Amino acid sequence: MIDVNDIVDNVRDFYREKKVLAILITILVALFFLALIIFVVQAAKPAKPETPAEIELPLEPDQKILYPEGPSIPDGYALTREPKDKWTEEDAEEFFTMPDKQQLDKLESDNDKLVNEILGATP
Repeated sequence: MIDVNDIVDNVRDFYREKKVLAILITILVALFFLALIIFVVQAAKPAKPETPAEIELPLEPDQKILYPEGPSIPDGYALTREPKDKWTEEDAEEFFTMPDKQQLDKLESDNDKLVNEILGATP
């Protein structure tokens, strides 16, 4: 039968006589078990479901255009409109807001800064 005390004594002697080799073997064994644990954890993860392959339809000249699904357009949003020479009163009330004195002053100062920046130190 195997004597456990003899094995323990042999290991102790090995660690006393060859410390560097014993430490190196201990580190390698620990890294092996760490790699084994990582491998088992990775193997236990469920596999990602594969994305279904896109079906390619042959293009025919008289075929109806298939638009991809996307966000819907909110009500009241016009993609196109007929340009008019003049605004109607309803258009003006809906889209135009008269600027107040503070906004006009701000616009004037911003324009003055822009002009001074363009002209710079010209004589």
